[in-house]
Amino acid sequence: MESLLSKRILIVDDEEPVRKICMRSLTPLGYVVETAENAEQALEYFKKQPFNLVITDYLMPGALDGLALGQEIKRCYPETQIILMTAFPAVDTAVGTLRMGALDYLVKPFEQAELIRCVKGCFEKRVIA
Repeated sequence: MESLLSKRILIVDDEEPVRKICMRSLTPLGYVVETAENAEQALEYFKKQPFNLVITDYLMPGALDGLALGQEIKRCYPETQIILMTAFPAVDTAVGTLRMGALDYLVKPFEQAELIRCVKGCFEKRVIA
């Protein structure tokens, strides 16, 4: 059985309550969870040590939105899986998410159970190395 310590998750969202909810939901399950306020900060964390899974908001202030962050992560770290979150679901966002190679798409506000199901599914299906 794989060690949970190898299951590193980065939550990227400019809204602190969302980051806290995700961290409180996933940390008790044994995942190693870190948070970033924006895409630039997330990329800095990746330079130190890559993550298995990134859960990122679609709309964030800064030079990169969640879609661009996902594309950059997939380019540099193709084994990292991406889950995109958005409060503004639209067909073009969903299509862009799939084209970028994201594994899943969460519509905010989401239930804690939905987040956990989504994350567990990533690891249980061995999609993440």
